[in-house]
Amino acid sequence: MIPFPLPWQAHNSTLVAGCGGGFDVICALPVAFNLKAQGKAVHLASYSFSELREIEGAEKLSSKLFRVHADCEPPANGYCPELWLCRWWRQHFGEELSVWCYRRVGTAPLAEIFGQLRERLELDALVVVDGGVDGLFVGDEHELGTPETDTASLLAAYQQEGLARYCAFCAFGTEGTAYSVRHADALQRMAELIGQGYGLGVSALLPQSSEGQWFSDCLEYVHEQLGEQWHSHMAGSILAAMRGRFGEQLLSQRCLGAPIWVSPLTLLYWFFDLPGLARQRPYLQQALEAESVGDLHDLIQKYRHDTGVMENRKIPI
Repeated sequence: MIPFPLPWQAHNSTLVAGCGGGFDVICALPVAFNLKAQGKAVHLASYSFSELREIEGAEKLSSKLFRVHADCEPPANGYCPELWLCRWWRQHFGEELSVWCYRRVGTAPLAEIFGQLRERLELDALVVVDGGVDGLFVGDEHELGTPETDTASLLAAYQQEGLARYCAFCAFGTEGTAYSVRHADALQRMAELIGQGYGLGVSALLPQSSEGQWFSDCLEYVHEQLGEQWHSHMAGSILAAMRGRFGEQLLSQRCLGAPIWVSPLTLLYWFFDLPGLARQRPYLQQALEAESVGDLHDLIQKYRHDTGVMENRKIPI
């Protein structure tokens, strides 16, 4: 990645958490690699889509928090990108890695999980990374994508007062022939954050960088182990952009009817002050109390119904 001074580089022990969906932790790897290269202690967490209770050998720290490591065995359906990430890390770096996993939790229980990890890992910083841009959304955008798990992660991190908190968004592109998530809406949210002083910088994941090479190698390994039916569109779009592909892309058999739109913008990692982003949520206080993803969905949809939505704006991009 293009180096520039990022504020978390001053911290010694950082948790890098995938915002939502099993592959967001893969999308977050360039940040982890950058910190590792500086000799910092870096830890990984994932809002997982894996069947955590079925992973043989996973350490159960609570009813909602599991430690996945390289010696685990995958669940019955075979899906566990976090496991294959750990095995790749062992093969590539010769080090043992744990990914702290949780699923189907709302803001309140996830805040407790982050608190547990904060104490156990002696953290002084937390970076939450979204593979996509719907974590930026508050609810009145023309189309929302799936912001519920992203919202849970961002607002749970917001509650870790006294800890340095940052967020990043990557894989800027669009899924589906209808182009449901609008670039204009995402760019407007970014512009608002930058205008309020919450922008921290932008960095490109380039194929000639160490972070880019490690990301490519890891993603190809994880995809190979999982099979094409489990390939990630967002992580795959970053890899496609690093290979110079542009426009609608058929990244796997899963997107035959809904190509992924890829461009050089897909390579950008946009960094923001997380508390500043969290305070943009008009329903912040209610969302902090949400016990489940369903609670967050209902809250966002109510706001959407009460407020209305933005028009479908076309911009020259």
